[in-house]
Amino acid sequence: MRTLIIYYSLTGNTQKIADVLVGKFEADSERIQDRRVRKGLFGTLLTAYEALFSRPGKIHYVNADPGQYDLLILGAPVWMMKLAPPMRSYILRQKHRFNKVAFFCTEGTSGGIGVFKTMQKLCAKQPIATLEVSEDDIKSHLCNEKIDSFFKKLSAGSERK
Repeated sequence: MRTLIIYYSLTGNTQKIADVLVGKFEADSERIQDRRVRKGLFGTLLTAYEALFSRPGKIHYVNADPGQYDLLILGAPVWMMKLAPPMRSYILRQKHRFNKVAFFCTEGTSGGIGVFKTMQKLCAKQPIATLEVSEDDIKSHLCNEKIDSFFKKLSAGSERK
């Protein structure tokens, strides 16, 4: 199954998970590039505003065509219990090109379930599987068990037509 992983990462946590998934799935991947500066006071306020009010961010176009893949795995951080604006933008622009989808998110402590509901609604597709990883999971390496479980669910889901 041809798999593409598209993710957005600001602090690097989401990228860590994406990198592990790329290896497990032998997938292609691309990182969404944000056009907004998210550092400093102004960047923090802008980030809070966009996340809180569910506004799409401004992103550079991603080169990979999700329509050329059987499975698209979307990954994003949770910001203020909401989907990160750059991922919201990507989904809104590309959702008509998605085949099967799966989602993963990274979070401080919680918010993933709400983010998955938002992603599902925006994609208008039920995910085959979801993966929610907290900062503590990354530090304690519990994320490895969660990633293995996610991989098994996706492998089983890909066998169903």
